[in-house]
Amino acid sequence: MGVTSPQILTKQPSESVSFSMDFGSILAADETISSISSVSSELVGGGSSNLTIGAASISGEEVQFTISGGTHAKRYRIEVTIVTSGGNTREGDGILKVRDH
Repeated sequence: MGVTSPQILTKQPSESVSFSMDFGSILAADETISSISSVSSELVGGGSSNLTIGAASISGEEVQFTISGGTHAKRYRIEVTIVTSGGNTREGDGILKVRDH
């Protein structure tokens, strides 16, 4: 599932789900993702996150990662930071809602 900020995604607390952050719209025409600096999460409104984020990988203009855990009815901000082939540092953000259906 691709993410382009500020898209809102959902998962259940017991699920482990693969997500991706698409940087295609903010990369220059000849620029690529060279490395992933971090993938982090925090509770919307402040506080520490209880999400587990798996190892991230680069696939073209996307960063792919898996998220598990979380608390029902909470929203989390997911932030992905990359370094590009042009030496730029870019950030992408998304919102993840955890709901126990």
